[in-house]
Amino acid sequence: MTLTSDRIESFLAAFFGTGNSVSLTDDQTSALNQWLAPFLQVARQPSDIPIVLPRRTPTQPDRRLAYVIAWDPAHATLVAELLTAFVGPTYSYFDGLPATLDPDDPVERAIIDLVGPDTTFILRSPTAEHESGAWRALRQMQSTVGRRPARNWHIPKPVGRLLGEFEVALAAGDNTASAAVLEQLAATGGLGGSNLNNLRIKRLARLGRDDELLGLPALADVTAADPPTPIRDAIFAALYNHSIAAALDRHDYDAARSRLIADGAAMPANLNASLAELSTDALWVVLLAADLRNDQTTLSKLLGDPDLRRRLDRYPDLVASIEQGRPKSRTAPVPAPTTDRADQVIASWVELAHAHAHGKPAATAPLRQETWRAWPKPHTVDQELAATITGLDNVQSERTWQLLGPFLDADDYGLPASRTATEFLQLALVHNWFSPADLAGIVALAETILRSSPDRATYAALLDDLASEADRWVSPDRAVIVLDLADLLVRMPCPDDEARLRLAIRLLTPLAGHAGRLDDDLRRLARQLNDELGTNLTWPQLAGDDQSLSGPTLTDLPPLKVMLYSLDEAALARTKAVLNQLVPQLNIHTASGHVGSSQLKQHSQRSDIIVLATRCATHAATGFIRAHLAADAIIDEADGSGSASLLRAATAALQTWLSRHHS
Repeated sequence: MTLTSDRIESFLAAFFGTGNSVSLTDDQTSALNQWLAPFLQVARQPSDIPIVLPRRTPTQPDRRLAYVIAWDPAHATLVAELLTAFVGPTYSYFDGLPATLDPDDPVERAIIDLVGPDTTFILRSPTAEHESGAWRALRQMQSTVGRRPARNWHIPKPVGRLLGEFEVALAAGDNTASAAVLEQLAATGGLGGSNLNNLRIKRLARLGRDDELLGLPALADVTAADPPTPIRDAIFAALYNHSIAAALDRHDYDAARSRLIADGAAMPANLNASLAELSTDALWVVLLAADLRNDQTTLSKLLGDPDLRRRLDRYPDLVASIEQGRPKSRTAPVPAPTTDRADQVIASWVELAHAHAHGKPAATAPLRQETWRAWPKPHTVDQELAATITGLDNVQSERTWQLLGPFLDADDYGLPASRTATEFLQLALVHNWFSPADLAGIVALAETILRSSPDRATYAALLDDLASEADRWVSPDRAVIVLDLADLLVRMPCPDDEARLRLAIRLLTPLAGHAGRLDDDLRRLARQLNDELGTNLTWPQLAGDDQSLSGPTLTDLPPLKVMLYSLDEAALARTKAVLNQLVPQLNIHTASGHVGSSQLKQHSQRSDIIVLATRCATHAATGFIRAHLAADAIIDEADGSGSASLLRAATAALQTWLSRHHS
């Protein structure tokens, strides 16, 4: 639809109409109209520059929200990067994602009618001072974009490249990046609806968002299409936490059956495929569903296979009752798996890497079905796997980078595949792959290599390679991931102090030079890392370091209970220490279990704030935590597994608590 001047004027009239206390007047000399004039000029002349308009709501007339509007979803991807650079978390609660607009809200309805959904970012600031800073930054953003040459934001990355970035972001635990890449995939139109839905389900499962997963409008279409095993497992596991876990724990099996019947619309039709590859939580749902459906074939597979039967040991009385209720004459044998011998079957990491790099169709199935989860860990073939991804051309390198997500997921924490990680890291540095998702992968790879306790020469080479490319991506708007990497230098063994210092200086100098763009939590962590790494940089004392700002601050918080969850116990300890310095009155607990436990349940139920790092975490833990949240608890996900990522998410959650209780 053409954006005529009449349409834009109608939009502006609706935006500044009912539901917005900011109203346009005919007096062009008024202070409000003069302040608005530059923003309105941008709205009336569609270009690369995003629209920025103010709104005051009847419920919060003293606060001025900023609606930052892109012209379409593709443009929104670019706008998200601009907002991260100019506004970021310094002045607002910005998570990098478009807002979900309410079609029943007249102001947001006007936006939807003009440019559609998934185009708009709503910026809220914690204090009046932060709000003023945000509006100055937004005007500077528009001015800067207006002075640079026009860009075509509709040139998308190849779908395969975006899929690789999505898998990397998901595996590395950068949840904002995985959401942003998913939006880009949707905007390109190069991926079918069923594949997009599968990716959404995969992401929600990793984050443990079971209610959101089971509420997806397209879920019925997904289950009817016989989805791949990882998606089936995600749906079954979500049903376990959402529908039957509490009843099973009470041994109220009738209630569990009733809940499963009530939620049966979300149940995949095919129960008996790839049972051995399902999680244990998923197997309990399959067992109950097969019993309810009188599916004797599936029951025979579950109860007749010694390995599957051994995994069903949590509720032995339920298994016994189902077994006793089966007809004695029904003893269907467990059919042997069949394969099409005409097709190549990929059965190892080395075979997968070779086939994928050379574009062979046989590489598709292991990635779609995630059969690599059953293979020996990458460290068992580290040297061969590293050799396979060495010396590739540009096209082969692009394809191979798509394997990084599975590689990171399969990494054994105690036995890292450091040679392969080094080759993956070289691919990123040689090809200048520094998107947010790529950077999350780079930090995860650096952690994998450092975890292997490399010798001095290997250590120095790694750090110098990272330092040589640091100028290409290190900046204040990427402070979280910069500090995550710097934090690794402190937490991991160091055989070469000089190499460590060289990289530390390249990482921290841009942050010290723009300390005013860092929030207090990140500034404190940066200073601590500065002292520990010996960089001796100057960090200016800023007004934000004292309590001169009006409005509630973190020091005004009551003694809330906070739980930090991560598999990296060293990162948890550092985050807890810095957070205790920032807000001494908090009661902070750390957790790192792979699965649910009575202790994890207790802390989940009692916590006011929960922060999750999802790098290598399992749905059995993240879904379990969400299933046992207190009704008014606030939960947030870190964008990575380092201390800075955890700290950033924790302070954002605490600010959300303040906003809720002091609005």
